[in-house]
Amino acid sequence: MYGCYTKDDFVERLDYSQSLVDKDYKRLLAIIGTKHFKKKTPKQTRFRMNYNYYQNTENYLVKSYFAKSSTKLQLSLYFMILQVLKREMDVSEISGKIPTLSDDFNIKTLTRQLDKMADWDLIEKVQHKRNRKLYYRPKKDFFETFTDDELNQLKTAVEFFCNIEFPSIPGYYLRDTIEKYMKYYRKKEPSSKKLFLYRFKNFHTILEEDMAWRLLYCINRKRKIKIQYGFKDGIGNKVILPAKLIIDIQYGRWYLIGSTDTHFINIFRLDKILDFEILKASCDIAGSKGQLDSSFQHSWCIGTLRKDNVPAIITIRFSVSPNQALSFLLNKVKREGKWGTITDISDKSFIYTISINDASEIKPWIRSFGAYAEVIHSTNCDLRKELSSEWSEMLESYGVIS
Repeated sequence: MYGCYTKDDFVERLDYSQSLVDKDYKRLLAIIGTKHFKKKTPKQTRFRMNYNYYQNTENYLVKSYFAKSSTKLQLSLYFMILQVLKREMDVSEISGKIPTLSDDFNIKTLTRQLDKMADWDLIEKVQHKRNRKLYYRPKKDFFETFTDDELNQLKTAVEFFCNIEFPSIPGYYLRDTIEKYMKYYRKKEPSSKKLFLYRFKNFHTILEEDMAWRLLYCINRKRKIKIQYGFKDGIGNKVILPAKLIIDIQYGRWYLIGSTDTHFINIFRLDKILDFEILKASCDIAGSKGQLDSSFQHSWCIGTLRKDNVPAIITIRFSVSPNQALSFLLNKVKREGKWGTITDISDKSFIYTISINDASEIKPWIRSFGAYAEVIHSTNCDLRKELSSEWSEMLESYGVIS
């Protein structure tokens, strides 16, 4: 709903029906609230999401995850299991305490729901060695030993870290859990005071982080996936074995590294993966983990080695004017320069050298220093000339030079 769309736009672009648009809009209003939504109907009904950064520090897109669809049977079983399961019980005992909820309800349906809740860590599943039977039992109260003051401190810490660290989705859910626990178990109203105001809160990363957690599951279990991906020539499908996730912190962009039947290393942007399906079979990656790590050993972000397997060596001179101090520039390069080395430090300049797989990846970082950075040498490419051409192109577009 980013942007301002009519019902017809949703129908044409997302293959929605008009009734589904109204239905989902009402669900979002119920979950997120009316303050973030605008609905205009001069000639056509238009929907718009509204957000004022200074009035609200909530990342409200996270709340839309509560709108994920569930069947009536799944919801009923979820709450009934939590009510019935007061001690260790097998599936037959639990079934005896739950009424028949629908015509297709049976013990297999109940077992699937119990196993799913155990996987989510909402209940515990144990198997007794004596009779080999499976039992289920409620989870112990994790917060029982915390005082009210400690819970408030934990909530504050979670609010802080889930807005500055990646991935952050679990932080939002943990904060919500603490608030509900204090309200319904301790009968204490958690503090509603908003302590933090963040400059960079990219809502779209919430969607990518949700996908990142599912991909980590596949990487750890060596499961192949079938992705639906936005290629240059259109949307297509590809089967890959995911091996590594990389995040570019500067731009908040996720990348998936995986192998296919034809290539050991393939790079996919997460924001171009529309969806993926986890395949049943598990398998080992075609090459070794050491081979994969060595391919990215000198990557500024995700650039791999050239065909000749020789990284580019970049030498940059950083300098300040006679009336400026060098310390700030030097500390910035030390902090952000990764494995590069700093030599020939004088009062007003120093030399920075780095060996890197793809020289083009370091361009934005160099440009961020403006006139303080000058490329004096580069192998495998003429980086100085490339940057000069780009600067000229930018100046022409702004009419500075012609």
